Amino acid sequence: MACSSEEPADERRGRKQKRGRGAADQDDRDFGAFLLQFPAAASSRPPTKKKRTAARFSPDRVFYDRWRPVQFAKRERSTSCVSRSQCSRRPPTVSKVSLLIQKEGWTGNCPRPQDLVAKWRPVTRVHVESDPRIITMVQNQKWTGLALKDFGAKGHVVVATKAFAMGSIVCDYHGKVITGAEGRKLVKFIKGDIDYLFLFHYGGQDLCVDSETFPCECHPTENTMGRKINHSSKRANLRPVHCMMNFPEGQRDVILFQENRDIRVCEELLIDYGIKRKSF
Repeated sequence: MACSSEEPADERRGRKQKRGRGAADQDDRDFGAFLLQFPAAASSRPPTKKKRTAARFSPDRVFYDRWRPVQFAKRERSTSCVSRSQCSRRPPTVSKVSLLIQKEGWTGNCPRPQDLVAKWRPVTRVHVESDPRIITMVQNQKWTGLALKDFGAKGHVVVATKAFAMGSIVCDYHGKVITGAEGRKLVKFIKGDIDYLFLFHYGGQDLCVDSETFPCECHPTENTMGRKINHSSKRANLRPVHCMMNFPEGQRDVILFQENRDIRVCEELLIDYGIKRKSF
């Protein structure tokens, strides 16, 4: 039988598929270089045709049209994270989400407030433990929406400078985590009725957050807010929540204070000191 010089059909198809994949791979690599040159961060400005050409990319809209959805997804995720942090039990209002978007200065390529509200879901412990906003606040101790006010004979109290929705995380009870035995030993040397210690049980361990030692080693210049919140057994509007926060250096026990009802502007924040001996 004479041998045919023509390639079998299945081999030709395979060669075409390989060429197709190669072209797609090259296109992805080129788009990766485009993203390195023009990062699609939530705060980025879109790359203009002039900038795209100056960076030696094609002046057409091919990469630009792929860039926009990447930024849109980051803006949607960023706004959703803030909404969940501030409104963890009930959905935010459309006006509240609109205000968040206005503060960012986004005028285009951003999610519609009504769409974000429709997609809202209650925050879970897993969300809180990995929430970048909350992790950053714990790390730098610059919680927003809180202020110390001098009420004369009553002393300094912590008040809300903005409205908080029920379920919002407002701050942490900050300090070094020590053993429960070390915490009880500290109590014996404390003079006065108030101690800045939070004793708790978690995972079979007896632990304590030491806010008595002040200022703390990690924030020597910060007046951490959690330790200044006053006591009320009847009017407490905060409750403690234990989390194993996922910090870059590893997990760490953190006691967060969460609103158990809506809080008005200028309202004092209060917690029942009786639950500073708690099992989680």
